[in-house]
Amino acid sequence: MSIQILSIFLYGNNGKVRSLDFRPGQVNIITGRSRTGKSAIIDIVDYCLGNSKFRVPEGIIKDAVAWYGLLLDIQGSTQVFIAKPTPALNAISQSAAHYQIGSKISPPSLDQLAINSTDAEVITSLSSLIGIKSENNVIEETKLKPPLEVDLRHTSYYLYQDQSLIANKDSLFHRQIEEYIPQTIKDTLPFFLGFAEEEYIRIEQELRIARRSLKSAQRDLDEANSIISDRLKRGKSLVEEAQQVGLIPSESTFQTSGEIISALHSILKWEPIDMSQTEDERAPALRDEIQDLKVSSRQIKSQIDITKSYLRDSDGYFSEAGEQVIRLKSVNIFPAETPADDRCPLCNSAVSSPPPAVSEIRKGLKKLNDELVTVKSESPRLQEHIDSLKSKRAEIQQQITDKEFALEAVVAEQNEADKLRNNNARIARVVGRISLYLDSVDFIDNNDSLQTALDIAKYEVDNLLNRLADRDIDVEEQQASVLNRISTKMSQWAKQLQLEHSEWPFRMDIRHLTVAIDRPGRPITMQHIGGGENWLGCHLIALLALHSLFIADNRPVPRFIILDQPSQVYFVSPTHPYISLDGTTEETLQSNADLVAVGRMFDLIFDFCKAAAPNHQVIILEHANLPNDAYQKALVEQPWTAEHALIPLDWV
Repeated sequence: MSIQILSIFLYGNNGKVRSLDFRPGQVNIITGRSRTGKSAIIDIVDYCLGNSKFRVPEGIIKDAVAWYGLLLDIQGSTQVFIAKPTPALNAISQSAAHYQIGSKISPPSLDQLAINSTDAEVITSLSSLIGIKSENNVIEETKLKPPLEVDLRHTSYYLYQDQSLIANKDSLFHRQIEEYIPQTIKDTLPFFLGFAEEEYIRIEQELRIARRSLKSAQRDLDEANSIISDRLKRGKSLVEEAQQVGLIPSESTFQTSGEIISALHSILKWEPIDMSQTEDERAPALRDEIQDLKVSSRQIKSQIDITKSYLRDSDGYFSEAGEQVIRLKSVNIFPAETPADDRCPLCNSAVSSPPPAVSEIRKGLKKLNDELVTVKSESPRLQEHIDSLKSKRAEIQQQITDKEFALEAVVAEQNEADKLRNNNARIARVVGRISLYLDSVDFIDNNDSLQTALDIAKYEVDNLLNRLADRDIDVEEQQASVLNRISTKMSQWAKQLQLEHSEWPFRMDIRHLTVAIDRPGRPITMQHIGGGENWLGCHLIALLALHSLFIADNRPVPRFIILDQPSQVYFVSPTHPYISLDGTTEETLQSNADLVAVGRMFDLIFDFCKAAAPNHQVIILEHANLPNDAYQKALVEQPWTAEHALIPLDWV
């Protein structure tokens, strides 16, 4: 169904309303001075048609306007009114909207505007109104991108040509220079051109569903097989653990899951050997006895050492004193009989007063002889005492050795008990893991149901692919037919505009999103021909040819185009530049522009609308103003000036 623009409404912050009315099915021209708001019309229309991003330039328009409204005609029988408020301060987007639909709508006043919808809901509703059915508009997903649902927003690439695009040699469509947009255009344009009928799209949708089912069935089977593989590995690992702790003979081997499960189940019968957890009481007692014996042994050794030291001292004294006596006797210093105290000890002659030392020497010698006799008689008894102590200590040492042997035996016995307890604990841990494994394991040895589901899904996908293959030839033929029809129109209009290379066929290159010319030798594209007039001509013939096909094939694309300053490429005089034109015929005629070429361009647009009437509308935003009748009848308002522009002077 057709969508055309009836009016644009601006609701001022001052409570006033500015309306700009357009005629459906005709060419509508707004001309006037620069900076009067003409170029903002594309942004206003796109904003109301579900673009959440607010692209209206900062300045007078944004400051003066509270709401932007758009009244649409749907196939001449239905009207839709959409209004959106200016985004809040510093905001760059706004998705809330006022939405009305009816047979005939009187635009509401400012105080009647209220948020009752969103951009998403507006897009969904308008998409349905123009015939984009939700079940037939999904572009198939790939590994690189998710499925793309076509809607009204994807038609915007073919609706607007702003002043920077309309003669651009590198970009053909609206927003084509933005990231990801070229691929989106390539994905959606075949849908709008109708390369595939609804039956083909329906089969594609069924194929998407079938492929998802196939993926799901394959995933289920893979998961089941993975579970079997993982659990088989885990089961083998548990068997190896059981062999390490002696629960299963080390030479046993198991291959199948059934053998593994059976072997593991037999292990669950294991019971630990009962071991007392109390320590043997003999060990502490033995340790105490050994300690006491060692204390006694040290005490006896100390006595032996003391006695030996005394004996060594006595022997030394006896030896030293004996040597002294022997020396005295050997030189006959003393007579055999001891002389009297009044005799000289050397010559035995009488002395009147014997020296004191002599008497002392005699006493000392007598004492020495007495002590020698005593020492000689005590030495054998000391040695006997030492021997007795040694014998006693040897007995104690033997007792220590015996008790240490007994203690080692007790400790060894306890260690063996501990090892057994530890082994019981280790085995118990293995058995516990095996028990948990057997409780949770659920081997899927029979995957017949999953395999059957996978086979059915594969069959369904193959069947749909075969059905699509049968239709692919028709689709390819239809695509070739559509592009040939577009090429025929483009080539015809290229001659009418007298474009360079117009003697050769022009065509749309949907792979590279450009215009190509099939001249002999090799084709050339729009980027490789010179001159703004040629680039403008390529844009016009491509866009008009597309919309001509949209109309002829009743494709779901709005029936309007907005062109911003298409004649700018013809005004290149430095004395009368295009930007200086005030929208009057006098100023236009005084310029040095190629007005004949300008006339050919407007004649093409008028001819297109006349042939498509009442099914297509063209809105042109211009600085030029041609004096011919068709141009003058197409003016929406008097040329805009500083006093009469998009925003009324009293709003500023």
